[in-house]
Amino acid sequence: AVMLLLQPGKVSWAHCGDSRLYHFRGDRMVFRSTDHSYVEQLVVQGRLTPEQALVHPNRNILLTSLGGVELPKIALGETTSLQPGDTFLLCSDGLWAYFSDQELAWVISGCSSAREASELLIGRARALGNGDGDNISLAILKIVDAAAAEQAAGTAAQPGLLASQAAQ
Repeated sequence: AVMLLLQPGKVSWAHCGDSRLYHFRGDRMVFRSTDHSYVEQLVVQGRLTPEQALVHPNRNILLTSLGGVELPKIALGETTSLQPGDTFLLCSDGLWAYFSDQELAWVISGCSSAREASELLIGRARALGNGDGDNISLAILKIVDAAAAEQAAGTAAQPGLLASQAAQ
């Protein structure tokens, strides 16, 4: 699970398991949440590359998740460094498993809207999964104007300030 909260002057998030939050600035990844998985632990330790992790036979073994017997470990994060054009992608492994971080950045920065990026990513993931892929959930949030976004987060969301698209 992953969530994002837009607040005055900052964006906060929480995640658990292997759903991810990405922060992109143009076609550059600023941040990606760290999966709570066995294979991600190997990547952090330098024992696997991110490319090897995508095809590792134990890539689906989670160290913590929602709905389990044990109380889940929730990772929290935030940033106060927001700029117009910054984009946040929240997604399940049914999406990110088919793309490198850079490919996600290129698609999102190269599309004219969150809807276009969502449709392109979902279509490509389904094609690569040959009908056997995992479920796909995603949301894309683009900061159109950082000052207006900060003001909107402090009061109520106003049309035109944020462009977002959710797809399942």
